[in-house]
Amino acid sequence: MTFGALFWLVAVLGFVTALALLSGGDPGYVLISRTPYEIEVSLSLLLFGLLVTTTLIYFLIRLLIRFFRGPEDWRRWRRRRKQERATRSTLSGFARLIEGDWPMAERLLSHHLNDSSTPLLDCLGAAYAAEQRGDENARNRYLAWAREHDPDHLVAVEVTRARFLERAGQIAQARQVLEALHDQGHRSRALQGLLVKLLHQEGDWDALEKVLNDSRRSKLLSAEQTKALTRELGVARLMTEAQGPGDGVSAAWRRLSRKERNDAGYVVTYARVLISERRMNQAEQLLRRAIYRQWNTELVSLYGLAHSDRLEEQIRMAETWATTQERSPELLMTLARLYLEKGEKEKAIALLMETSRQDESQRYAMELGLLLESMGRSADALQCYRRGIEGLMEDAASTLDNPDLLLVEGSANANFGSQFLALGRHTNVSAPNSKES
Repeated sequence: MTFGALFWLVAVLGFVTALALLSGGDPGYVLISRTPYEIEVSLSLLLFGLLVTTTLIYFLIRLLIRFFRGPEDWRRWRRRRKQERATRSTLSGFARLIEGDWPMAERLLSHHLNDSSTPLLDCLGAAYAAEQRGDENARNRYLAWAREHDPDHLVAVEVTRARFLERAGQIAQARQVLEALHDQGHRSRALQGLLVKLLHQEGDWDALEKVLNDSRRSKLLSAEQTKALTRELGVARLMTEAQGPGDGVSAAWRRLSRKERNDAGYVVTYARVLISERRMNQAEQLLRRAIYRQWNTELVSLYGLAHSDRLEEQIRMAETWATTQERSPELLMTLARLYLEKGEKEKAIALLMETSRQDESQRYAMELGLLLESMGRSADALQCYRRGIEGLMEDAASTLDNPDLLLVEGSANANFGSQFLALGRHTNVSAPNSKES
């Protein structure tokens, strides 16, 4: 019941009560005179008549209003019904999207775009479903519709388009979309993050540096993200310079700040370059100073590959570490490599076998296999090779992400193995868990 109807109901009850009270005593009368006519009625009857007349007029007015507003009310009702259906379709569509039913999800999300209360979400969801079906034309149509009908959320639409392009391997096109938004002054965490990722993939370090500087000012990326990317940028620059002509890598190293030159990530990269270029003395000095500042197993591992002219001093340094630090597989392997370089084969063999026992991933089992094969123990060597391959498979992702590391360590391991092969079959040593042939 509406407020108006309730009001009139209360008024009617009030008038009826008043009439009842008036009729109990002298109700009085009302005289209406207009020559030559005179009308005399009781007061209660007049009030009742006025009440009835007013009520009839009120309901007549409401009926007329309802009549003239009927078409609009009808349209409003139909629009509400359509919105309700669109809402149900949206919920069902996203449920199908989560379930991976791409055709049904696209159909449900795109069927009521004009009536939906969330057209942008529906449109982007339909575009995603079309993308999953491999229908780029449908995907582009949905994105175009979203740009046209919801220009206030252009960044969301374009970032979504860039993600689709990236998924399709169209990195250059995705980067172009994001850079256009960036140049127009648009800033968002998703935009900055994706643009940084694409620039990193393309190796455009100059553009990446500009975006990182902008991110520092806008604080859209976290301090940890910015720091990690800045370090990776510096490392990538070093590797790029190393691949170029001349000694550009040394100049790039000198351009780094003191804090960056003390960072283990930069030191590891530069040391690998120096080792690959056979600049062993320089690599040894760099690694020794870095290890003195901060103990780092990756630096220690590289130290065994830097065979400088001060080999005796290197061995004494590594032996000191073995007494003051944990005898990690990296440290033991470094000692083994240094002893083998010096020609102390028995010590190298013992350390290599201890390394193989400690390292669960069996990363060093390949080199032990080379030793056993040089001794004629093919069965034991084959067992080590198998264990070594398992360890290499575990580290494949990180290794392949850094081909320079693969080149440096692969070269070093090959040299190490050739030295073992040169030992000859006269060496008599037992491997762990081995059988005499």
